[in-house]
Amino acid sequence: MARLAVGLAAALVWTIFSVAPGRAAEIRAYGDFRVHGNFFQNQNFTGWNGTGAQTEDPVVFFQRLRLHFDLPASDALSFRLGLRLNNEIWGQGPLAADSSVPDIEPYQAYLQFAVPDTDLRLTVGYQPLSMPHTPVFYDSVVLSTDSGNSDTAAVVLSGPLAADILSGTLGYGRLVDANGPFDPSTTQTGDEFDLFFATLDLTLPGVTISPFGMAGVLGRGAALGGMGDTLLSAGTFLAGGGFAHNQNPAVWTGAAVIVDALAPFKMYADVAFGDVAFTDRAINRRSGWFVDAALEYGGWSWVTPQVFGWWGSGEDASLTNGSERLPSIDSSWGPICSFLFDGDQELHDTNMDVTPQGSMGLSFGLNQISLIPDLTSLAGVTVAAGTSSPAGLRKAVAATGGPGAYVQMGNDLAQGETLLSAYFNHSYAITQALDLVLETGWARGYGFHKSIWGRRMVDKAGDVFQGGLGFIYHF
Repeated sequence: MARLAVGLAAALVWTIFSVAPGRAAEIRAYGDFRVHGNFFQNQNFTGWNGTGAQTEDPVVFFQRLRLHFDLPASDALSFRLGLRLNNEIWGQGPLAADSSVPDIEPYQAYLQFAVPDTDLRLTVGYQPLSMPHTPVFYDSVVLSTDSGNSDTAAVVLSGPLAADILSGTLGYGRLVDANGPFDPSTTQTGDEFDLFFATLDLTLPGVTISPFGMAGVLGRGAALGGMGDTLLSAGTFLAGGGFAHNQNPAVWTGAAVIVDALAPFKMYADVAFGDVAFTDRAINRRSGWFVDAALEYGGWSWVTPQVFGWWGSGEDASLTNGSERLPSIDSSWGPICSFLFDGDQELHDTNMDVTPQGSMGLSFGLNQISLIPDLTSLAGVTVAAGTSSPAGLRKAVAATGGPGAYVQMGNDLAQGETLLSAYFNHSYAITQALDLVLETGWARGYGFHKSIWGRRMVDKAGDVFQGGLGFIYHF
């Protein structure tokens, strides 16, 4: 079915532009296909799901497709259509035998054009959107696009402000509109989550500085889904709780800094602050900080040593004054290929998905190891510890329905809880277009609090082992 859907999409694109000769300079199709098997033992440290209600299947097979069509009418006007088969499991849903479930879905659709008589460019539609971040930590801890896998309906104006020195973006996005054009009654409901943002890129000799700012309006009736766990305080979920105001402000600011003046050493740093619902009741407020830094040495051709560190503000012992962890909309942050975090792994479900907010830690890696022709490897270790009060997380668990509902053992760390992990990943270029990828990881947790997660969960915790092997075809 996937092949048929892709063929139909390609035929549609071809038909559109063949009936309007001269309108399109070219039609470019490109993307990638990934298929792999994954072994996970003691996923989530217990072998259960986050709530402790389901048992893992240790061997699962995944495949995904990303197919992009770029449809330019000229250098100044183009349209992108992105289609995907999104990390489906063999034998399930669209990949079950004789399945009739639709499997190809659009995930990008946006228009991009140059503003006449200016150097500005306007991008309108469902598009990748991420706040500035340093590349060694993969993506933004506040709003990420996860290599284009997470997109936003937005309008973005971008362009240079001073040639070769300063550029910027200005934009608006509608992240959520729960009810669409009509609210369910004759009383208007705040069911949207709107976001306004601006970024700058300042390039000076030896240093690049990229500040950003975002201001949002969060409606009381906006259906946030899983976004609510990283955006809202635990107090918001209490029975009889929720926002008092129909519309609630949210603000973020931060910057990414890259210093290469000391070559072959290169330094990276990020800082972010966010504050959500600060005009509402104190129990609904979420406000916090996050900082990270990294140093790498690029003087060797066969390996790049890197060291990383980070710190995020944690919860205090009370729910009544809200949350002290950084609020985020969509976070895909992590030291390069750390097994603990959802970062730049090439295969799906090959990390522990630890929450960076409310944690601190160090990581050391050897990146771009190239001792054998066509084989590139990465090795490293990571240690992470919690910055949140055990009492605060214990109350959050009680307020939200138990472990795994809002916070999860091994993902959200309290003071006294520590994670240690190691990883060893490889990519072998079979051809210029085909890679064989192996990703492996190990992790162990220390000091999990029974007072937070319960005796049953803590007593079940053990070492985690993971291995993923598969192919990636780029076209």
